[in-house]
Amino acid sequence: MRVDAIRDFAPGVKKFVLCLLCLKVIAIALMINVAVAFALAVAMAASLIKIYQINPEPVLLLFMHTIISGSMLYDPITTFAIITALLSAIATFRDYELPKERVAVFVLSIVTTAFFGTIVAAVASVIIGIAIIFFKLRPVDPPTLALMALGSLALTLLASKVAGSIVIVIFMAALTALFAINKLNQKLDLQQTDPLDSTRSKISHPNGYLALSNITESLDLHGHTVTGAMKVMHEFLREHEDEYRKNRAQHVRHVTIITGEGNHSDPHDSANLVKPTVVNFLKINKYKYEVSSDCPGLIKVDLESHIF
Repeated sequence: MRVDAIRDFAPGVKKFVLCLLCLKVIAIALMINVAVAFALAVAMAASLIKIYQINPEPVLLLFMHTIISGSMLYDPITTFAIITALLSAIATFRDYELPKERVAVFVLSIVTTAFFGTIVAAVASVIIGIAIIFFKLRPVDPPTLALMALGSLALTLLASKVAGSIVIVIFMAALTALFAINKLNQKLDLQQTDPLDSTRSKISHPNGYLALSNITESLDLHGHTVTGAMKVMHEFLREHEDEYRKNRAQHVRHVTIITGEGNHSDPHDSANLVKPTVVNFLKINKYKYEVSSDCPGLIKVDLESHIF
């Protein structure tokens, strides 16, 4: 029986091996020193943010709420005093703008734990955490989920070495289960696929890139800086991947990214920098893509290929 719900979150062979290796490195470091294991988890989380261009704000918001709620349940007076001191210090920097969402999280986390009973406060804290996930992180993509997992592991390591070890074992087991189920799904897919179609695909496309259908969705990166282009492209791909996963039958499978050919006589032309950065991003993230031979400034991307 196929389990399609986890398909998008199941890692391929390379990601599976890499994730297991990272968890084992943290586990070995934990045997030596908790601080080293914590530092490794934070460093890996930072690498995820950099590689996948993740917006860390929603995740940090969730962790901030978790820390405040837990601290308030343990020692409300001390926690309230520390938060007051921090907010007072921040308020002295007039150029620093404290986002309203963070202020709301501060207030809600404090109120629910300070003015209600412990059980009510705990339930309310969980509800607020779920609300943050639903409104700020939905839909949760695999890189963001991995970032949340590493962040949770880091917090657990700070709280307890034993609990951290248990979390590492749980993550390894969950990762292995996802990988095994995904492999079973792929095997079932192959059994349902016409072998002649597979042979034709290999003959027609020996480089492994799939034939792309007519492109109906595109993103024009003209005029963007490299940083701006990467942010816009990441949001564009994630949005269309989400739509494609929800309804493969009706949503387009392929999209095109317009980078421009670039002006080789002008080294400051943004296209000269944007295009290689986009191509490098697609390679790192294992997208199947194709640069148009007629127009080198067009890059066609296969959404189906980006399966974790």
